[in-house]
Amino acid sequence: MSNVDDLRTTGGAVLFQVGDTAYEFLQTLGTGRNGERVMLARRRTPAGYQGKVVLKCVVLPERKFAEAYPRARARLEEEARLAQLLQHPNIARVHGLFEMRYGLCAVLECVEGFSLDALLSIAQARGRYFSEPFVLYVFAEVAAALAHAHSRTDDAGAPLGIVNRDINPSGIRLRPGGSVALTDFGVAFSRLAGRIATSLPRPRGEALYAPPEAFLGARVDARGDLFSLGLTMLEFATGRHLYDPADLRIPEAEPHLTLEEHRRVLDASILAMETGLPSFMEDALWCAMAYRPRDLARATAGVSQPLRAILHTLLRRRPADRFASAAELESALRARLAELAPFGPADAVKEVQQALLEAGEALEELDLLDDEGGFVPAGWREHPDHVETHPGGRGADEVTTAPGAGARRTGKAPPAA
Repeated sequence: MSNVDDLRTTGGAVLFQVGDTAYEFLQTLGTGRNGERVMLARRRTPAGYQGKVVLKCVVLPERKFAEAYPRARARLEEEARLAQLLQHPNIARVHGLFEMRYGLCAVLECVEGFSLDALLSIAQARGRYFSEPFVLYVFAEVAAALAHAHSRTDDAGAPLGIVNRDINPSGIRLRPGGSVALTDFGVAFSRLAGRIATSLPRPRGEALYAPPEAFLGARVDARGDLFSLGLTMLEFATGRHLYDPADLRIPEAEPHLTLEEHRRVLDASILAMETGLPSFMEDALWCAMAYRPRDLARATAGVSQPLRAILHTLLRRRPADRFASAAELESALRARLAELAPFGPADAVKEVQQALLEAGEALEELDLLDDEGGFVPAGWREHPDHVETHPGGRGADEVTTAPGAGARRTGKAPPAA
């Protein structure tokens, strides 16, 4: 049998072929949550090139790593099966699962555009975050995708209990046409028949965006995704993160913790050590266990009262106190958006174009091409002078915050007043 050395990754190399469609290597994108090799490829048929795709490959390992292979393979198979149930325009598609001589490979939709991570960096480079209508529009679209996923049932009509478990800024993209996509369900929980259970009670995705209950090893349901979406929305709208010690001011909070809160922090710390969370997560874990309403108020300072109310509901520690469902959140976001100027995909594109224009030369320091895996939409950068329409006016009670103390992505000082 073959191993990882058989997977040649020189430019233009044919990785594998299915029928008359060859998949040619373009670029390595990194490693997936379950150890998969993630690559950018293009499809070539007798009629010519048919666009780019993302490949997730579980490669046959060397003998000393053979024990982990069956589990990683089963996870990739589960992701492909789950994708068949997630047919929504705001969820990236999985085109198929193929056996190769070197292992198993899933072919995924290549979602072009900017991740929210990149958009946050662009906003901070220009010295101003995106407008409230932009935030409301993007996150209502993500909420719609989650509502679809959370409500899926099996063939008998039984709820599948799908939970993404990896909502964060890098997994949400704005396409070149202004639509929004949630791109990864690779570590999702579900009740699919034959699913392999998670072996360790730890956050399964990006731990900096995990809900508090995940740090305690408790069961995370759909409301955990909503908390993670709330952390992402807070950071995107303000540059602040509830798990950032600089924003939470831990020394002020610690003396006022109750015995129960101290016990919660200790339990989470022990679990983090047992499950191998990285050392930098210690402060984030402390914040997740110790934040209070006044910390939420400080973190949401500068946003409008209606958006602040939505964030406060999303970021409550007890799952029962959050929105009951992603559909309820979507309704709240769209209701607030309806109170402001009309806003849709075309408006989102125009606002990004304007942000790129305003960021100017500062973009060169962001290395966005690498951040976006080499497929940033060229049209958004090639013709900045063609932008004629600016974002619409803001509502009377809408406030867009300027990057301040929470702006920690670019490593720069906040812009001068």
